[in-house]
Amino acid sequence: MPLFEYRCEHCAKTFEKLLKKQEAAVACPVCGQPADKTVSVFASSAGCSVPSGSGFG
Repeated sequence: MPLFEYRCEHCAKTFEKLLKKQEAAVACPVCGQPADKTVSVFASSAGCSVPSGSGFG
């Protein structure tokens, strides 16, 4: 199951949720308001290493 990251604009809480598929609306576990899907820090940094060798560094 994929792990999605969400942020609630109402209470500024960021949280993760395991889902079988992406749901249209995910409620914040703190205030119950709808939360927006965000770009996961883990997902955005995966595979970003700089290769070593000539021309790099």
